[in-house]
Amino acid sequence: MGAMAMAATAATAAPPARQLITVEPGGSTTVAGLKLDAAETSIALVSLSSEFAAVAVISGRIASDKQAARAGEALVAPLDGGRIRRFGFDARRLAATMPAEWAATTAAPLQAIARRQQRQRFWGRIEPVSINVGAPAAPELEGVRQSYLANPTVAELRRAAAKDPVKLASLTAARFAAALAAGDAATLADLIDPKPFTDTGADTAAWQAARAAFAGKLAADAALQGAMASAPTSVADDQTAFEAGGYRIRVTPRDRAMFVTAVEAVR
Repeated sequence: MGAMAMAATAATAAPPARQLITVEPGGSTTVAGLKLDAAETSIALVSLSSEFAAVAVISGRIASDKQAARAGEALVAPLDGGRIRRFGFDARRLAATMPAEWAATTAAPLQAIARRQQRQRFWGRIEPVSINVGAPAAPELEGVRQSYLANPTVAELRRAAAKDPVKLASLTAARFAAALAAGDAATLADLIDPKPFTDTGADTAAWQAARAAFAGKLAADAALQGAMASAPTSVADDQTAFEAGGYRIRVTPRDRAMFVTAVEAVR
């Protein structure tokens, strides 16, 4: 039997956004634009980096887009679209990064996977691959990029657009308008251009807090909420501008994602 490829799933820079999920038998859930199905009770860790979404199956079996993974394997999806691939993951390394509150759920199955992998290594059935889905860029750069790219909102939009910048701009404006209409400050914060905040030189926690506060003010604006009741439409000859209810939403590309730079009244 051929050796199983192993892809690292733990970042060496700032840790990616992570979510521990449980999918019941016959159930499904959608995370970061990925529809995940399970035929049996399954537990998985979903991790986002600047370029990938990884679903590391800790117990059970999870499938997505005609690809399936069992315990000890991960489904890896490029955020810019493309086919989902399956790799093994290092269970011992993953266990070492687990928060204490997840240990009761994940410790025993990860230990069982690690014992199996130790035997597979002895017989040469596991080999590493030259990809780190948790930190695809240099550690310093990856830490910065993850701070505004590694969230489910941005990941889902990039997966849906599949490298089409025009579609990504339209999807981003529509999601931003829907979040304004719903008063959804968390989604607004994910989509507001990070550059004015990162340019302040503040650390990640500080600039994200400032962006969240700004998003909270937008979400509380009754006039904007009412204006966004209808979906935005594109402005002729301007692929980065969209109008809704007398307001214009402007977006800009940044690291293959799209972010909102302005919401202004149309004159």
